[in-house]
Amino acid sequence: MSVQPSAKYTPLAAASRQRLAVVGGGVSGMAAAIRMAAKGYHVSLYEAGPELGGKLSDTRIADFRFDNGPSLFTLPELLEGLFADAGYELKAYLDYEKLDLVCRYFYPDGSTINAWADPQRLAEEIELKTGVSTKRLSRYFKRAELMYETTTPVFLEKSLHKLTNYLNFPTLKGLVRLPLLGVFSSMHAFNQRWLRDKRLVQLFDRFATYNGSDPYRAPATLVQIAHIEHQKGAWYPKGGMIAIRDAMQALLLELGVAIKMNTPVDGFVTSPKGITGLRVKDEVHQYDKVIFAGDIQQAYDRLLPGAIVSRKTAPAELSTSALIFHWGVRGNFPDLDLHNIFFSQDYKQEFIDLAAAKVPEDPTIYVYVSAKHNPADAPVGHENWFVMINTPSDSGQDWSQEASRMRAILLKRLEVALAVDVEAKIVSEQITTPISLAGRTGSQGGAIYGRASNNKFSAFLRHPNYSSTIPGLYFCGGSVHPGGGIPLCLHSARIVEQLIG
Repeated sequence: MSVQPSAKYTPLAAASRQRLAVVGGGVSGMAAAIRMAAKGYHVSLYEAGPELGGKLSDTRIADFRFDNGPSLFTLPELLEGLFADAGYELKAYLDYEKLDLVCRYFYPDGSTINAWADPQRLAEEIELKTGVSTKRLSRYFKRAELMYETTTPVFLEKSLHKLTNYLNFPTLKGLVRLPLLGVFSSMHAFNQRWLRDKRLVQLFDRFATYNGSDPYRAPATLVQIAHIEHQKGAWYPKGGMIAIRDAMQALLLELGVAIKMNTPVDGFVTSPKGITGLRVKDEVHQYDKVIFAGDIQQAYDRLLPGAIVSRKTAPAELSTSALIFHWGVRGNFPDLDLHNIFFSQDYKQEFIDLAAAKVPEDPTIYVYVSAKHNPADAPVGHENWFVMINTPSDSGQDWSQEASRMRAILLKRLEVALAVDVEAKIVSEQITTPISLAGRTGSQGGAIYGRASNNKFSAFLRHPNYSSTIPGLYFCGGSVHPGGGIPLCLHSARIVEQLIG
C-alpha cells in the first residue's frame, strides 16, 4: 500500500537522475537501495549469492525451517520509517506482533527468570526471584532510557566523522552529559552497582553480546539495549524473521530497483575524480555513485585499486562469532519459550576464554524455537531448535573438533536443565561454524558484528560511512558505523542517504 511520501523526499528530475549501485544485499544494502531509489536514483543492487538478506536468511532441513541470523525484532519504527520515507506502509508488507514474554532465563542453580514484556510484570518477577526492588529496577531503566535518548542522536543517527554534525546544540548537550551518565565505566561495573544480585547482573550483562562484545570491557552505553528490549518492546514477524527480508525485497521491486543476484563484483572502477563504476567479470558498469554494503575488509582486500587506496582498515579486535546447531527435535517442550538463555556458571571466565580466542568450556547457551510462534516451522509434534553459543572469530582453530566437543557439552547441559535426553529426540541436524559463517556472509573470520565494541571509543573507531580518498564511494552495514544488528544497519543506510544528499 502506498502512502504520501515524506516531505523531505524531493525526487530528482528525470533529466538529472544519476546511476547508483549498491554492492551487497543484506539489510543495510536493501535499505540503502530503497532510500536512494525513492529519491529518484536509477539503482542497481548487486548480490553475490542466490538471495537477498545477508545474515537475515533461513534454512530448511527436512521438514524444519530455521531463521539463520537475527532472531529478535526490536525498534520496528525504524523499518516503518524506511517504508514511510519511500511512500509505503510497512503493515501492507509485514505483519508482526509484540511478544508477551521476551526471554526465559535458566540459571545453573535451577532458578529461572521470565523476562516479561510488561515493565510492571517484569519488575514484580525480578523482585520475587532476586529481591531487587521494583523501585530500584525502575531507576535503572530510567538511567538506561536517558542513555538511549542521549546517545542515539549523537552516535547512531549521524556520521561521527563529519565535524559539522557536532556543531549544533543538541549534539553538544548530549556529549556534555555523557560523563554524568557513567558511560566511561564498563557495562558490568555499571550493572553491578545498580542491580547487585549476581543473576540479575548476569542477565543485563548479556546485552553486550548483542553486538558481539564483552560486558567486562564494553562501555556502559550498551546498557541502553536493556531499555530498547524491555521498555520499548520486542516483536516477532509472522512467518519468521525472514519475512522482514521478504517485505524489503517486495519494496525494492515496487521501486524499480534492478536486483542482480548471483553477481559478485570484482572491483571498483575509479578515476582521479572518484568512483566511476564497477567491474563485473570482464565488463565495466558505469555509475555515478557506489554504496558498498558488505564487510569492510572485503572492500579493502578485494575491490579497491591499490594505487588509489591510501590506507588499509586499521587492525581491529573482531566481534564474536558462533557455533550453531540446527536441531529438529521430536516432542514439545513447555519449559521452553521462543527465546531461551541457559547461563554459564562463571560468566567472567566465559569472556576471558573468548578474549583468548578459545571456545569457552562452560558457555552460555541460546535456544531459539520459532515454532512456538510459527507452528509451520516444524512438523506436528516436533520443534525446531536453533542452538547457539558465542565463540571467537576464526583464527585457525579446528572447528570440526570444537563442534564435536561442544555438541557433547551442550547436550549434557540441556539434559540436566530440562530433565530430558535431548540427543535421543534429535531427528535432523546441521552445524554452522565460524568458517561456514564467513563463507556464507563474507564476514571476516565469521565475526558476526565486524569490529567489537570493547572500548569506550569504539563508536569513533568504526570505519566511516564514506571514503575519504574516493569521492562518490560510501559504506554501510554491520562492519562500519554505527554497527551490527537490524536497527543499526537501518541507521547506517539512513546515514549514507544523508551523506549523499
